[in-house]
Amino acid sequence: MAEASLSRVTPPSMVGVVARKEFTEIIRDGRFKWTAIIMVMLLLTALATGWQKYTAYSEVQAAAQGETNHQWLKQGDKNPHSAAHYGNYAFKQAGPLSFFDNGIEPYTGNLLFMEAHKQNLAISRPANDSSAVSRFGDLNGAMILQVLMPLLIIFLGFTAFSGEKERGTLRQLLSMGVNQRDLLWGKAIGIGGAALLAIVPCIVLGALVLSMLQISHTADNFAARVGLMALIYTGYGLVFLFLTLGVSALSSSPRTSLIALVGFWAFSVFMVPKSAAEISKAVYPSPSWGEFQATMRADQVRGLDGVPTAAKLGKYVRELMKQYNVDSPTKLPLYFPAVRMQKLEEFDHEVFDHHYNGLRDTYMAQRRLQDAFGIMDPLMSLKSLSMGLSGSDLLHHDRYTRSAEEHRRMMVSKMNGYLSKAAVDLNGVSSSSNYMTADEAVFSIVPSFSYTPPTLEEVTKEYGSAFAILAAWVLASIVFAAAAVGRVRKVSA
Repeated sequence: MAEASLSRVTPPSMVGVVARKEFTEIIRDGRFKWTAIIMVMLLLTALATGWQKYTAYSEVQAAAQGETNHQWLKQGDKNPHSAAHYGNYAFKQAGPLSFFDNGIEPYTGNLLFMEAHKQNLAISRPANDSSAVSRFGDLNGAMILQVLMPLLIIFLGFTAFSGEKERGTLRQLLSMGVNQRDLLWGKAIGIGGAALLAIVPCIVLGALVLSMLQISHTADNFAARVGLMALIYTGYGLVFLFLTLGVSALSSSPRTSLIALVGFWAFSVFMVPKSAAEISKAVYPSPSWGEFQATMRADQVRGLDGVPTAAKLGKYVRELMKQYNVDSPTKLPLYFPAVRMQKLEEFDHEVFDHHYNGLRDTYMAQRRLQDAFGIMDPLMSLKSLSMGLSGSDLLHHDRYTRSAEEHRRMMVSKMNGYLSKAAVDLNGVSSSSNYMTADEAVFSIVPSFSYTPPTLEEVTKEYGSAFAILAAWVLASIVFAAAAVGRVRKVSA
């Protein structure tokens, strides 16, 4: 009956007829209904769970940052340099869409202790407290769409052409003069529309909730981020949609097309990401924490340029004495211990920058090598883009740690600078004891920690190649499907 109706349709409306036929057959299938229900439930659960974690963390982070700032001010009267050792904490704020894709945040830490003489790594990594099963992957919206959306599309479309071949209806359609382009796009629209039935309601609900919340007004280009997120996941879905249609057109039976498509899905979702991670570690190995610390401490003593720190400090003191025309550090019109401690801090800055920047460059190189695997797996490009737009990637974490280190150096410099103002007499005794002890008024010259995350422009610039690779996948999959459907017509003729 459907074939008879097709014969009475004019070519311009053929795409719509094919799409309606495909869409109707899919939604009438009981298997689709159950699959769609499960998909909607999983996606809604993931979004709700992610949002609950996001709001809980944001509240705790804001409260904890306020409390540690209060503790800094109320630490009691003490030597300013001792106050710098008392230190302060820098809490990382959650990314604007990290409830949807928490990326590497469970593994990188969200709390950093700032103190004199040391540059620390972030701690408080949720993954360390998780079970082995949960480390396989958090249930979040990104994981559902990255892993299960392609599987849904495959199950909806693997019989698109191979099933018609097996039933013998494909030859009838072609004999009626149905254009292969209309057939391809009609089936693509029908299957894509059915898949969207299981996804769009969740996205619309999420968008409505976000529009009523403060985050949409405070995040940088929040609406643009959401729009780009929708665009890249649509592109990812189109890749699997047209690959499914192309493979179905080339397969002799539905079983063959299903095996081939599920095999590619497993290769894309499990094999390539794991292999890419291991290969990137082998090509750009990162040091162990013990090795990293030992090498850095050694360079603090011997100097990166081979000149020991003690020798550099001696040269600096001689220049300072010459500047003030004195023959002893104790005769300087400054509190020399504070001057000395600040100079040692500055010597350490060069060593810290060398080692921490090197570690950051190693991780960045690993990530970019993993992105290059996007040429053989669209998921690799999608993951990087998704984490970048969500604010849960290495770029955002690096900005946070850099900002914390800048704040640490400023804090130590202000405390040492205040202490160095203490004048000393010829016997090396402080004649300005008011500067030897700091109170809340002095501690308040150090502002509260805050940082500005990367802008959307910076994110898109960093992941420009990933955008290009994903777009290339979309184009290549369409070309592949068109060629495969064209081959079907030739074989059936």
